[in-house]
Amino acid sequence: MTTGTHVAASCLIAVCAMRSGLRPWAQAFAASAAALLAHLVLDMIPHGFVATPKTMFKKMMPTLAELLPAAIIVGTALAFSCQRLLFLAASFFGILPDIVSVLFYKRSGLISGSSPLLAIHRLHRTAHWFEDEQADGTVINRFHAAPLLSIEALLGLCFYGLVLWLQ
Repeated sequence: MTTGTHVAASCLIAVCAMRSGLRPWAQAFAASAAALLAHLVLDMIPHGFVATPKTMFKKMMPTLAELLPAAIIVGTALAFSCQRLLFLAASFFGILPDIVSVLFYKRSGLISGSSPLLAIHRLHRTAHWFEDEQADGTVINRFHAAPLLSIEALLGLCFYGLVLWLQ
């Protein structure tokens, strides 16, 4: 899924945590853990890609298309909420597997041995069951990206609409 979809889902989780009646620290823990889990669950759904870990930050348009919607979603969620740290924590953990993947492919020395980051990367790659990872770090998707990206955009908009409606 794109970063925007993961962030929209994470913000929706943050709103649910705010409405849960939990204490603030419990809200942050629950939202962060749920956002991380939601990332892995959402990534099990076949989806297309805009930027890959190999192209991220090398090509401007794919990188902007990947990151700009997420920044807009987080920005508007923060503008309308009094619990900004909750949204930031959920959003961070909601994209953590993607951050780890980019680090793994760009700075593999930072992720070594049996670190928790390596475990997150391996779990993340397992969630992407519909992709074939090549030895050079590139990924071949078994499905065509364009129709999947269109469906994902609708899913992300639904998540984002729910965030705005429930706040």
